[in-house]
Amino acid sequence: MLSWRQIEAFRAVMLTRSMTGAAEMLAVTQPAISRLVKDLEQEVKFTLFTRRRGGLVPSAGAMALYAEVQHSFSGLDRIGRAAHRFRNKQAGALRIACFPALTLTFLPQVIREFASRHDGVSIALHTHNSPDGTDLVRAQHYDLGLTMTPTSEAGVIVGPVLRSRCVCIMPPDHELTKKDVISLKDFRDQPFISLAEDTTTRFKIDSAFRAANIERRLEMEARWSAVICNMVSLGLGLSIIEPFTASSFAGKGLEVRPINVMIDFSFATVMPLGKEESPLLAEFIACMNERLKFYLIDDPGDLDDGGGQRLDDKFKLYPGDERGST
Repeated sequence: MLSWRQIEAFRAVMLTRSMTGAAEMLAVTQPAISRLVKDLEQEVKFTLFTRRRGGLVPSAGAMALYAEVQHSFSGLDRIGRAAHRFRNKQAGALRIACFPALTLTFLPQVIREFASRHDGVSIALHTHNSPDGTDLVRAQHYDLGLTMTPTSEAGVIVGPVLRSRCVCIMPPDHELTKKDVISLKDFRDQPFISLAEDTTTRFKIDSAFRAANIERRLEMEARWSAVICNMVSLGLGLSIIEPFTASSFAGKGLEVRPINVMIDFSFATVMPLGKEESPLLAEFIACMNERLKFYLIDDPGDLDDGGGQRLDDKFKLYPGDERGST
């Protein structure tokens, strides 16, 4: 039967990648850690670690087990933080899980605005891919999640689908910077940096170009929009990404322009099913929605006129942003 000491020793080895480091972390002897890990291997009936130069290497089974262990420890951490808030009379806490595009700049700006109105509130913002984030909200490890759509509704409350309009990004010295609005034909035979093939946004972008019968030079790809922004700023090609990350890089070695066709970037909020929404969370969502209105499409049916986004100065500055101010 699994014991808590075995799990604790296993977690320490995963964090330190050594029996000695785990022993120091838990203030026990190295033989004690070795024995606990060996006992755990006998219980789970598979090898957890192999020894190589530089430390211990976890097996695939160990990685899967560790993901579950971390969920348990995060629950214990939550209890500890709640006790700390009670002792120190803090005003409450929010835990938010979100996909990477909104955690770079957008949500930190929302948190700054919210925190200015709610002194003493503890806020945790953690980045997860959408399926994992939804799973963690479902398990009530987070009060709020933001996930790309489509998303599973099992065990969570899914909010309305929110849509923003993807934009073109290019180096500041590119010839297309002379244009106010970019058309798909402008990408013909241009080097293009794509999102990863298994992403929804990549599928939408590729579908738009196929429908227009336009070939691009697909030479590079990256999973995260922020990485693509850096690649574009170095002159490696053009790209199309969501507007949240694009606005973070606009005017910082990157030019951003609207596209004359609609390629939408859609997402939604998720909250745990069966857990009452706190007034604090409701106020945070209201604060977030206030900033979101600068990014969202007013009328999803208005596809081809370059409109729908409340942006100024050719996407260089989103209203409500403080970039460029002192």
